[in-house]
Order: sequence, then structure tokens, then C-alpha cells
Amino acid sequence: MKKRIISIALVLAMTAGLAACGQKTSETKSPSEAETKTEAVSDASEQPQTDAGAELPEVKLVFSTQSSGDVNYVKAMHMIADEISEKTNGKFTMEIHENGSLMTQEGEVDAVARGSLDMMFSSPFLISDQMPYLTMFTAAYIFQNEQHMRAVMDGEIGQKVADDVAEKLNVRWLSALYCGARHLDMRDIGREITKPEDLNGVNLRMPNSSAWLFMGKALGANPTPMAYAEIYQGLQTGAIDGQENPLPTTIAQKWYEVTSQIVLTGHVIEPMCIAINEEKWQSLPQEYRDIMTEAVKTATAWCDEANLKQEQEAITFLKEQGLTVIEPDLNAFMEYSENYYLNDKDMVKDWDMELYHQIKDLKY
Repeated sequence: MKKRIISIALVLAMTAGLAACGQKTSETKSPSEAETKTEAVSDASEQPQTDAGAELPEVKLVFSTQSSGDVNYVKAMHMIADEISEKTNGKFTMEIHENGSLMTQEGEVDAVARGSLDMMFSSPFLISDQMPYLTMFTAAYIFQNEQHMRAVMDGEIGQKVADDVAEKLNVRWLSALYCGARHLDMRDIGREITKPEDLNGVNLRMPNSSAWLFMGKALGANPTPMAYAEIYQGLQTGAIDGQENPLPTTIAQKWYEVTSQIVLTGHVIEPMCIAINEEKWQSLPQEYRDIMTEAVKTATAWCDEANLKQEQEAITFLKEQGLTVIEPDLNAFMEYSENYYLNDKDMVKDWDMELYHQIKDLKY
């Protein structure tokens, strides 16, 4: 009887042991199942995440410009588009429309302000009608050189103006690109131009707007309005004695073929601002804004360097074409120009004079 009881007990114990082993076997994952789960977790971790851990949304920004893709500031926008897409696995993208293919420049300003277009190039020149105090940025020598412009636009002054533009126009400036300085390109007038007095009586072609024509006088010349397309013939026939534009433009339009001297006045340095609708900017996840800010910073530095290099190459080219390249008395031009502006009360009536002097006095 005792042996029978022991036998039954052994059978029950073995049965229980087998059952327990079976349970453990059913819960053990096969190597292929475990690897699949690990890979899924890894893939998810590589997706852009919000602070709360939720996956970030897909966002496409639409950018419009009147310029072509071969200029450095448009190339900079393509750099930004590539970087934001790469860093977000294609979640955050930018669609770039060149050559005015989407809308006119006037249309861009209104569309970005209303939010029907996300991004464009802006400048103080472009929006001075809506914000009259910004007309002071149309003055000759408001910026002494590229370094001065960069110090202003990247510093407290630039941030103050950018915040004001965002508040009043619903447009946020993200950065200011250096797009080159404007210089004089002159026919042979019997003398070299080294100071403002040398421009007395000289017919200098200027764009046909009050601000540009005033600038011609502030340089010491007789400003002569003429259509852009007529400049070559005007120089060739002597209808105008000179024109002013960035050096790469002078080369591209072949105006150097009918002129004899380049005068490096650098009287205008217009910042080209990367602009976005303010509400759109604020609606972006912080991670996207951080990525965009870093991409803009990188592209801005590249664009500045590329344009400075292009200017030096242009000077070399023009010398090779037989033109005389003159470095004038810039202090004389700056002093003459500033006095001409400040002595015209009507011209400066809308200026923020405190801000103006902060810009002029800024050390860089």
C-alpha cells in the first residue's frame, strides 16, 4: 500500500514538472521575434519626437522668390531645405519656387503677411512703405561694410527691428544674408572718381524712385533715372556717365564693355532677410524651430563667405578686362552723404533718430 502511494506521488510530481517546463517554453520568444521587436523600437526612436514623446507632424513650408537658383542666396535656401528634411527624416520640408514662378514680389509681401504664403526674401527696403522709419535703411552708408551690417542685424538692434516687423506685419526675419555691396561703374569722363566732388555734374543712372534718386545726390552726382534694360545703351552712347550695382551684376550684364573705371564706394549694403509668416513660425514645434534656426545660421555663414569671395573674383576679372579699379576716400563719401541726408528734414522726418545713431555708432 505504501509503495503504491509513493508511485502515485512520483507520477503527480513528474506531471507537474512537465507542465511547468511547458509553460516556460511557451513564454520564451524565438530569436527572430525578439530581433523584430528590437528593430521596431529602434526605428521608432529615430523618428522626430515631441517632448511628450509623441511623433512630430509632417510640415511643408512654401518659399517664393523672384531670383534664379544660380545666385548664392537662393542656393542658401536650398541648403536650408536639405538640412531640415535630413534632420527630420523628411517630416519637415521646404518647397522652393524660383524666378517669380509662384507670384510677384509685391504679391509675396502681402501673401506672407496674410499667411497664404509661408516664406520669402524680405528687406528694410521692401517694407519701408508699411513701416516708414525703415526708410533710413535706404540711406547710403547706413552700413559701412559687411561686418557692420552683420553686427547690426545679428545683434540687439537687429533683433529689436525684427520683433517690430513681426508685431506690425506678421512677418518674422530669421536671418539677414549679405548679398554684396553696390559700387560705381563709370565711363571715361576725363578724371578718376576718388571723392564726392569728383561726381559733380556726372549723370549717374539710378533706379527711378525718390529714395534712389536722393541717394544719387547724396553721393555728389546728378541722378538720372533710366530703365534697367537701357543701361548698356545709355553707357555706350553717353546718355549716362555711369551706373551703380553690385560687381557680379555689372559683369553679368556686360556693362564693363562700355565703361573704364570701377569705383569701390560700397555705398549700399542691403541685407536680404529670410522671412517667414510669424504665426506659422510660432505654430511650428520647438524642435522644428531649433532645427530651422541652426540650418539658417549655417546657410547664412556660407552665403556671406561665397558672396565676399565672388566680389574679390569680380575685381580680378574687371582688372583683367582693362578697367581701372579705384579705392576712393570712403570717409569723405560717408561724411558728405550723411550731411546731405540729415540736412533734409523732409527725408528724415520718419526716421527713428535714436536707432539711426545706435547703428552708426555701433562698434564691430
